Amino acid sequence: MPREWTLITGVVWAGIASAAVEGPGRNQFLHAARTNGPVVVDGRLDEDTWAKAPVFDGFVQRFPDAGKAPSERTELRVLHDDRNLYVAITSHDSEPALLNRNLGRRDSDPYSDRVKVLVDPTHDHRTAYVFTVNAGGVQSDGLYYDDRNYTTDWDGVWDAAVGSTDKGWVAELAIPLSLLRFPEAPVQTWGFSVRRDIARRNEELETVLNPRTSNAVVSRLGHLTGLENLRPQRAVELVPYLAARTLARPQFSDAARPWPRLMDPSMDLGLDFRMALTSNLALTGTLNPDFGQVEADELILNLSTFETFFPEKRTFFTQGMELFNQVGGEGMPQTLFYSRRIGLGTPILGAAKLTGTVAEGVEVGLLDAVVTGPWQRDADEARPDRNVSLYLTRPLHLGPNDALPTEPEVPMNYLAAVVRGKVGASSRVGGMVTMATPLVGGCSREDAALDEDKQPAPCLARGGNAAAVDFDLKTADGKYGLMGQLDGSQVVGGLPERTLRDGTVLRRGDTGFGGYVRAGKYGGEGFRWDVGYDFTSPRLDLNPSGFLRTQNEHAPRAALRYQRPNGLGPLKSYSANLSGGTRWTTDGRGLDRGSWINFNTVAQLPSFDYVGLETGANLGGWNVRELEGSGVPLENENMAFLALIVESNENRPVSAGGYVLAARHFQAGPVAPSWGWTADLYGTVRPHPALETRLELLLDRTTTAPRFIEDLGDNRFLLSPLLSDTLSLTLRQQWVVTPRLTLQAYAQLFTAYGTYGTYYEGMSDVRHSPIRFASLVPVEHENTDDFHDVGLNLNVVLRWEYRLGSTLYVVYTHGQQRLPVADGVRPPRTLMPHGLLAGAAQDALMLKWSWYWGA
Repeated sequence: MPREWTLITGVVWAGIASAAVEGPGRNQFLHAARTNGPVVVDGRLDEDTWAKAPVFDGFVQRFPDAGKAPSERTELRVLHDDRNLYVAITSHDSEPALLNRNLGRRDSDPYSDRVKVLVDPTHDHRTAYVFTVNAGGVQSDGLYYDDRNYTTDWDGVWDAAVGSTDKGWVAELAIPLSLLRFPEAPVQTWGFSVRRDIARRNEELETVLNPRTSNAVVSRLGHLTGLENLRPQRAVELVPYLAARTLARPQFSDAARPWPRLMDPSMDLGLDFRMALTSNLALTGTLNPDFGQVEADELILNLSTFETFFPEKRTFFTQGMELFNQVGGEGMPQTLFYSRRIGLGTPILGAAKLTGTVAEGVEVGLLDAVVTGPWQRDADEARPDRNVSLYLTRPLHLGPNDALPTEPEVPMNYLAAVVRGKVGASSRVGGMVTMATPLVGGCSREDAALDEDKQPAPCLARGGNAAAVDFDLKTADGKYGLMGQLDGSQVVGGLPERTLRDGTVLRRGDTGFGGYVRAGKYGGEGFRWDVGYDFTSPRLDLNPSGFLRTQNEHAPRAALRYQRPNGLGPLKSYSANLSGGTRWTTDGRGLDRGSWINFNTVAQLPSFDYVGLETGANLGGWNVRELEGSGVPLENENMAFLALIVESNENRPVSAGGYVLAARHFQAGPVAPSWGWTADLYGTVRPHPALETRLELLLDRTTTAPRFIEDLGDNRFLLSPLLSDTLSLTLRQQWVVTPRLTLQAYAQLFTAYGTYGTYYEGMSDVRHSPIRFASLVPVEHENTDDFHDVGLNLNVVLRWEYRLGSTLYVVYTHGQQRLPVADGVRPPRTLMPHGLLAGAAQDALMLKWSWYWGA
């Protein structure tokens, strides 16, 4: 299965937004009373002030029967004082013994009986904070932005407690006003609503009618009044940390020499801070950030010519970053800011971001990060330097000199600035600028002519500037929309010139441009449609600070959808989507890069399980990236696939799901047709609310048409078809002692092998004429290209939030790769983890302590 295919799961399909539904409560007003005494957050509501608070119980169903009366009664009370907003939800239940109280760590948000508080304090109808607590006391938070997009990346320090009654359960929340941006005004009116999930019935309630069929969320919230004489809190939050770790690693960088091993102790000191500069502007920063508790990236086999996009997991770059996201959210083709460019190779010295509102309806964001660090010059691995030193380029880190990298650490400054302005009731326009600037001198042509391992640091830099304007325009009901982006780039620093995969030569100072647009009917029951067009010039380069999968293409597309989120007959929900598109180059040759078509459908059964089907094909065209850097197009492989998808109701103690896919690869010249397949299956077991075990199995067989092996010169190329098998087994184990004391384990065993078949020679000419598979000629060639990879990642994290916002981590990690196959020995064709235990391994134990102080 090509790695660039993305299967759409039933859960995602069923959540696609559709049309606005009018109903009672759309212009609902709730009242928050001022407290007449202290409030203790304990889940009991036994203070006199709660007894005098107004009670609202007019909840309506959001799902599965939007607008209908709920099966259980819910009572809402809201209070405030000068420092906090207090929310109490009493969830009555006729069968309290059946409440789902699943536990998890902070921000895990397990599926369970839970309540969510949505607050839009600026009342801009575009951004809302979400505070969630479940019946087991697990807290999580997130943020709606651009009215309908949701992210769990936002995080705040707030308090909540739950209590049980003989008729249900109670949630009590205290939300500090310092977390919320709101204007200075004697009387406030905020967007507001509360949702409740009744897990065993898969029922979702809300204080205001805001059904899943709506292509909007924040603009459809009710209103919270009674907020008088509130002053924005100019809070300061400091979170210093101290991390001590010991790393056991091989002494030699040669993977074939895993022994002996060295023990490297180290210590880091750092600080995270947040402060309100004005009532609408907040400054967040970090010095020497440490992300040792973050789970390792998934091990994968990427057989495509495209870079793999990995999600961001580091807290500084996940919190409060919604303003820096591209219009349309994830999946859009041109991203100016991709935070994983920062600090994965060279350590981050410091970073800061400024976010907020500078005028009514105008949001701004500014982020700056500096990466730099020492490295070993003329390192001698046979006689390692075990001295401990401090370096000005990394002054808050202490460790042995021989643990420093042997490659130059390129100091860089990353800058991203964005401004977005509201237009009308629910639209916006904006712009963004990003800069990745090398903080080193230039790379001369003489330096660039050296072997890659001898080039100085300036030649290793990849700098660039980029700018874009964007727009997200919607009708008042959110039913129709037009969104898009126009962007440009400039190459800065690095090599005097370099060649991209498609043969485009990129020189310092070169500029490129691109853009995308989407328009359609995004709301409404029944049929919806959208059309789109992407354009990238050959020299568009967003990757120094952003993510651009490929350049040099026109890519129009269209889709017709049929959506019934509120059900169809006996089905709880149903969707069907037909889409397709084509691509061709923008370099003046107008080369066809291929066409695609896709159909998927999914239904939610009366049991709330999902079943789905997806099929599609990639047809025709030329691959301009396969013959690496040559500029010679190679015929595309034609293929079609069919996938079956199942997702069981996650409310059950045992749930399972996944997909099975079969792919047909058609005749490719001398290579016969073949089948590939993928099975990605998971199972989750919850024998107790405090225990969860999840096991995921991925098995994949990929066959390819002849692909690039070697450039033989004179426009001649060596190619061979590839058969690869992959196995990935992932285990996640969670034990929750309390919601603030958790133990988590993650382990992934990954094996893959690839074997090449008959070798062929393909020939072009000085005009770089395309090469067809039918023209390939078999040749004799010794097979030294087969591979066998095995890897193991293990991560165990003990997390204790010993006081609100303050955390102690104990983290153990283990990473291991197989011992390389000896020269002259053909790698085994097996998914067994041969050579793993003999291979190089790294073991790390870290103790990290942080302390939260806020005023």
